[in-house]
Formats: sequence, structure tokens, C-alpha cells
Amino acid sequence: MTKSFFRGLTWRAILVVLLSFAFLLGCLGYNRRKGREAKQKHYQEEYGSLLLASTYNELDTDVLDNHPDVKKVFAAYDENERLVGYIVDVQMETDTVGLIHTQMSISENGENILDFRILDEAENEALFTPQELETLRLQLDGARVPIGLKKEVMVDVSSKVEYDPLLGLHDGTFYARAPEPAKDGYIDYCEMEVRGGRIVRVTWDADNDQTHTTRSEDSISGEYRVSGNLWAEQSYRLSSYLVVVQDPVKLGMKSDAKTEIIDGVTISIDTFVELVNQCIQYSRTSYTKDQYLKDKQDAVETGESDSEVTPTPVPTDDTEPDATYSELTPTPKPIQNEIEVIGGEDGVVSGDATNVLSDSVDGIPMSEIRSNIDGIAGKQNESAALLSTMNQAYKFMREYLNWVG
Repeated sequence: MTKSFFRGLTWRAILVVLLSFAFLLGCLGYNRRKGREAKQKHYQEEYGSLLLASTYNELDTDVLDNHPDVKKVFAAYDENERLVGYIVDVQMETDTVGLIHTQMSISENGENILDFRILDEAENEALFTPQELETLRLQLDGARVPIGLKKEVMVDVSSKVEYDPLLGLHDGTFYARAPEPAKDGYIDYCEMEVRGGRIVRVTWDADNDQTHTTRSEDSISGEYRVSGNLWAEQSYRLSSYLVVVQDPVKLGMKSDAKTEIIDGVTISIDTFVELVNQCIQYSRTSYTKDQYLKDKQDAVETGESDSEVTPTPVPTDDTEPDATYSELTPTPKPIQNEIEVIGGEDGVVSGDATNVLSDSVDGIPMSEIRSNIDGIAGKQNESAALLSTMNQAYKFMREYLNWVG
């Protein structure tokens, strides 16, 4: 045997090995492709009735760690690999109906409910009849999340008060605005409405003269971020709490301008307190929002400064001439039904063993609720539980899509 023979034999052996390796790779690729096709076929059978798509990719994101009730999320794509929406699987325990397991499809922008179904009802009594489910589908068709029931509206807080109002307040709408932008570039303002001598509504927000948007709008869109809840939600909780206790002193502002007594509020509240106190002073002198804005406009036209047009309120005829405003502020006296929870997770004020929804649904401020439905008559608890799963999906989508940080 010659060297050329052995050399040829070696090359043939190498060729066989390479061909075998290529064959194995081909088999492996074929098996993987078949596996993916089988998985996609399974997904289509499982989720196609909710949202028909060419491929479904399960999301693997750390955001899920922040939303334990959200079990799985799939991004759905058409044959051109264009995102057509999401499938969200939510399983949560509710106080009213116990465990509820829902799957739903949501539009690609995370804003609209496309379809839904309730699972695991074979083992338990169904929450809704087929006819009721169809009614809910019609009500929810294209509804924007988050969603509330129409009965979950702001109650007249004045009928649920636990604290005495401040003395000397006159009815009307009053307004105060910071003279210059804060460090974040927004100009803060506060609007307060008084009826029957009682504060019944307070709004705190801020304008950005550069972008012509408000701080609330930018917080919801994700352009403006703070630690904890959305700035818009914290502002809403703070304002709602003031409507209950009536007195800014009762907000519990500490030396660092924070408060620890209002659940979900972690931002500094000193600007809010300052502006509210101005509104209170304006109410005591009947210096209304309309007059305030007129004076400001006149100041712009004449070139006057804010200090020249902002009045220093003085006691009106129904107060003692020498009384100071601190003297006009009584110590609130709780009546028989003590406030048990204010601004809790679901934003309820409770007393007499009854809960009154005052500012939120599923921990989402009423100002952020984008749709309201009737639900099923006689099954309001069941309807609310279903919407809770959709609102949980909304919270996930909001964070996942970077609506908030």
C-alpha cells in the first residue's frame, strides 16, 4: 500500500465524517423546525380564537416579576412579522368571587381589549351564562383599558365627611399658580372648588410652556417619571385626601416636604400645600379664579409683576378683623364614624362597615380610567372581578411598553 492510497483513504474518511455531521445538523434543524411548527400550531389552536396570528412568541421579561397575577404573555405576529397584538393570561384571587382565571387579547399598542375568555369554570360554577358573556363582549368590544363599572364613580365626598370644614370659606372656584417654573421646568397650579363652605374638589397639576403639555399627561405617557406611582396618581390621591380632611395641616407634611400618612404618595408636597393655602385665602376673600386670571392677563398687558396683582387676602365681614388665618382653622373633630382607611390600595374611605369608592379602581386613579361599562345586572361583583383581571393586564402592558419606568 502506497502513501497515496492512505492519503485517499484519509480524505474519504474525513468526507464521510463531514457528510454525517451535515446530515445530523440537517436532522437537528428539521426536528427543531418541526418542533417550532408544532408549538405554533398548538398556540394557534389555543389562542387563535382570541387573536388569530401566524406566530406567537412568549415574552420572557423581568417585568413579569412585578405582576405576579400575570402568568403568561404572548406577542402575536402576522405572516409579515408585523405585531398584531398580545395575549395576556391573568389568574388572580378576588375578595368577591375568589379565584378568577382570564385570558384576553389586547391591541398592539396595549390600549384596547379585543376579546377575552374565562377559564377553569368546569370545576366551579360559571360566573356568567353564555348569553351574559356575549353581552359583556359587546360592552367590551374595543374598550380602552383600564376599565371600570359605571357604578364606580366619584361619590359626593361632602356626604361622607368625617372632619369639620375650615372657617370663613366662601363658595366658588379658586385658583393659584406658582410665579415661576419648578426645577423640572413645569409651572405648578392648583384649583379648588368650595360648596356650602366646604372644599369639595381640588386639582393639582403643572404646565410645561415648552411642550404645551401638563405634568400629569407626561407622567401617564412616560415622559415624566418619579419614584413610586405615576405622578398623576399621586397628585390625585393627595387632592382626594385633602377633600376628606379639609385642612392642609392634616396632610402630615414633614420637614423633608414628604408625607407618610397618605398611601401611595411619595413625592414632595410642599408646593401643593403652598398653593392650596393660597386658594384657601382667596376663598376667604371671594377672590375667584375668573378674577385671578383676569388680573393676571391685565398684568401681562401692562407689564406688572405678580406681586403687584396678587392680593393679600384680609378677613371678610363674617370673621373677626384681627383674626389670623391660623386662628380661623379649627381642629377637625371626627364624628362617630371614624375614618378607617383613606387612600388605601383601592382608594376607599370606609366607615360603618361600608366601603365607598372615592378615587380609584383596582388601585388605578379614576382620572386614568378610559372606559366604563354597565356590566351584568345582578352580577356587579362578578363583572368587577372580570374587569380587575383586565386592569391587571393593563398595569403590565403599561410598564412593559415603557408608559412608565
